[in-house]
Amino acid sequence: MLQKPKQLASGMWPPTKPMLNYYQPQNKMFWGFVSFIDVVGIKSDLGVWDYMLEIGYSIIALTLSEPCAQSKTLRMKKIILVFPLLLLFLSCSTKNNTDERTDKIDSILRSLQKKGLFNGNLLIAEKGEIIYEKSFGYSDIEQNKALNSKSIFNIASVSKLFTVVGIMVLEEEGKLNLNDRIIKYLPEIPYENISVKNLLTHTSGLPRIQSQPFRNLIEGKQYDNTQIINTYTTSAPDLHFEAGTNYFYSNTNYIFLALIIEQLSNQNFNQFLKTRIFEKAGMTETFLRKKRVPKEYQTRIVSNYTKPKWLSKDFQNVNHLESKISDDLTFGNDYGASSVYTTTGDLLKFHSALQNEVLLKSESLKKMYSPNYLSNAKEYTVDAKSNYPSLRGLGWCIAKDKPSIVYHAGGIVGSRSFFIRNMVKDQCIVILTNNQEMNRYNFTFPMKILSEEKYQLDPISLPKLFAKEYIENGIEAALTTYSEAKSDTSYIQFVDWDFEEIGQELMSKKEYFSAIELYKLYTEQYPEDEYSWSFLGDSYYSNNNLEKALENYKKSFVINPEHKHAKEMIEKLKK
Repeated sequence: MLQKPKQLASGMWPPTKPMLNYYQPQNKMFWGFVSFIDVVGIKSDLGVWDYMLEIGYSIIALTLSEPCAQSKTLRMKKIILVFPLLLLFLSCSTKNNTDERTDKIDSILRSLQKKGLFNGNLLIAEKGEIIYEKSFGYSDIEQNKALNSKSIFNIASVSKLFTVVGIMVLEEEGKLNLNDRIIKYLPEIPYENISVKNLLTHTSGLPRIQSQPFRNLIEGKQYDNTQIINTYTTSAPDLHFEAGTNYFYSNTNYIFLALIIEQLSNQNFNQFLKTRIFEKAGMTETFLRKKRVPKEYQTRIVSNYTKPKWLSKDFQNVNHLESKISDDLTFGNDYGASSVYTTTGDLLKFHSALQNEVLLKSESLKKMYSPNYLSNAKEYTVDAKSNYPSLRGLGWCIAKDKPSIVYHAGGIVGSRSFFIRNMVKDQCIVILTNNQEMNRYNFTFPMKILSEEKYQLDPISLPKLFAKEYIENGIEAALTTYSEAKSDTSYIQFVDWDFEEIGQELMSKKEYFSAIELYKLYTEQYPEDEYSWSFLGDSYYSNNNLEKALENYKKSFVINPEHKHAKEMIEKLKK
């Protein structure tokens, strides 16, 4: 803040702060205006502020100076004329120094939030400086608690990047080679040809622990990694393909990798991450699993939300969903593939530690960011429906058309996470959400705007739009929406199970007329599908229109005489 100058200065225009002594302003009003300009200047953080500030001081000094022998009335009139001019200077200066890129990103995110498509935190950094950081929406809807920059999220599969770095640390120490077969470290495993690199690049062919029939073997048992490995050993499920010949994303790979890290480091996985990565990167707000988040930080952990049904009006806390409870009982103790809790700020520290070679040497970084190609030269694409179709590196996705762009996404019920970097420009964008409405185009558009390139947003889902219109305005409005958009390729169109699932929800709510209208659309789009006609028959039957029900069951039976339900209903209605 400017202090009253003690010495005279002269010979400069516009006058510097010391030159104000020349005018000998003594009244409190003058210093009030000076204080105002100083504060606004600090808040504005403008590149041309110094020059504008000098002009502002000069105008005030000339207006309020005592040597002019002005009356108080005259000075007030001049103030009234001068003050808007000062505000104009400030507004023009501010306008010229805003970042149009982040303004555009902010505008899109606010629009997505209004549509219920975004609720979360976003941070953008460039050359080590945060140029945009904002929270949208609530951390806890029930408690009316807003998100802030300190909110802690489960980043789901973005957690895999720490496992990757851990493996690279061990390679730098000479404790493993990426081409080593994993039976060297996990000798009980019945897969002889899978390498460490196959695990890192999702080219092992290992089935997912979440998928059947393997999930049945571990359902509700809260197995840790060792117990999961033992289950693979005893059950020996078939690989999807020979290692290295195809790409198949599987959490199982990273569960295996975490065990290898523990064996070679003589540390449990949590301690390894904490001492070898988190602490070195200065990540003081990052923890493996919710139970390890310190008590004083627990209130900062966000709640996750989803709309469990097509016709759910409001978001629901996932902790109340049976599917979430089941997942926790089944996957609550495995590690390496997910369940790191952190903030946007700590992920920026992770980016900086990688950029500045704090965690890994340049040779390891180069290897980590190199795209992986299949041994049989077969082509594959990761995230084809995004602004950055990619290949898989060691864990990281590498943009095909711009390999300086690397990223990883994460998703669990009620949450989506995205961590994307431009290594050449030292740019980093962290997006952490606590609803699951964001998809790959919406995750990747900020980096495109930051690079001043063309971008695309997620296409609108017509089934979701239909459901939204139905909830808000009824079946006629929903039918109109469908009619207007059904041929528009910019929308994600209905597929058969969309009709079936929304229709079943309508039937369960006993809204039979609406179900009939929806299933009519199903038969129009899928006239050769026996299920479209039998579902329409069901809706007529529930609405007590037995004649129409029989008519549609017969159409289903003609298409497929083996369709058991249609056959049974025809026999029932003929009695």
